[in-house]
Amino acid sequence: MYRKIDLHIHTPASSCYVDHMMPEAEVNTAMEDIVDAAIACGLAAIAITDHNNAEGVERIREIGREKGLLVFPGVEISAKGGHGLAIFELDTSVEKLRQLIAHLGFGEDEWGQGYCETGLWLDEVFRVIDEWGGIAIAAHVDRRPKGFLASDEPLRDKKRIHSSNHLSALELTIPSTRAPWQNGLMPHFPKKYPCIQGSDAHEPKEMGRRPIYIDVPTMDLGGLRLALREHEARIRFPEDLEQANEH
Repeated sequence: MYRKIDLHIHTPASSCYVDHMMPEAEVNTAMEDIVDAAIACGLAAIAITDHNNAEGVERIREIGREKGLLVFPGVEISAKGGHGLAIFELDTSVEKLRQLIAHLGFGEDEWGQGYCETGLWLDEVFRVIDEWGGIAIAAHVDRRPKGFLASDEPLRDKKRIHSSNHLSALELTIPSTRAPWQNGLMPHFPKKYPCIQGSDAHEPKEMGRRPIYIDVPTMDLGGLRLALREHEARIRFPEDLEQANEH
């Protein structure tokens, strides 16, 4: 059975969340609003991935437990060359995420600030995420300015980032390009990757706007790894299911 998930969700712990970007609107998003929005749009699991920050994770996870929503703890890391998502096991402590963020060179004054970058290249960040037990996903790779494939970085750096042995998947915002990326048919980028999409939600109403559906025996980090390894059978985009229903 395919279950709907969204692996790229922000909270007010990100400085670019709607509450902070539109103060005149007096939006005061509660963590419960985020969980309720996820459940309302049929999501079975989400990942909380604030910018260089893990302070939004625990409260969302607590409310998720109460209401039946699985919450993967994570971080969106800003690095030289682009952004990367770090997704960890369901019970990973916030303290471990704080240690990861500090290890990557971010001070507390930089928590939540997407424009603050670690001094490491994105592929080095992928390596650290992998070594710390997480799944590394290249965030919104086809979107300027922070998707590494759409960035102004030299092609040699993009090719090195793309070829990382520690990168598990590409997150797309243009799903029509999924087939060439998955099959290694993009010029200069022959390595094949599973592709996902995520809402990159910065307000509750954006939750689940770009979901994926996965079919795995257990909804945990092992299940996500299995879905990525066997993506042709286990990952579906909404249009895939719509086409299947038409037949």
